[in-house]
Amino acid sequence: PVVVAPPAPPQVALPAEPEVLSNELAVMCTNRTAPHYPLASKRLNEQGRTILRVELSEEGKVSTAIVKKSSGSVRLDEAALVAVKNWRCKPPMRNGAAIKATALQAFNFSLSETESE
Repeated sequence: PVVVAPPAPPQVALPAEPEVLSNELAVMCTNRTAPHYPLASKRLNEQGRTILRVELSEEGKVSTAIVKKSSGSVRLDEAALVAVKNWRCKPPMRNGAAIKATALQAFNFSLSETESE
């Protein structure tokens, strides 16, 4: 008898991993607003540095953002997330085509910088 091997499964192209940008998003994102310093955080003297891992879509929109390193305050971290999700950026490019990309973006929350508000 002749044994016929089953057909090979179809090749499925895996989505390309996002490009990792070496610089902060501020360079690519011309339409950005600073985070709002929460009033409760001001009253409690909360300060710190939040670092977000941000993924940009091919359209230059923030598709996902997560806290990579917390400031130590949920309120400050949330303020950074809300701000960055509204940024509009130039689409990341590779070989003339728009691509997904990720970058780290830091936000410094310092009360000494907000006293003039």
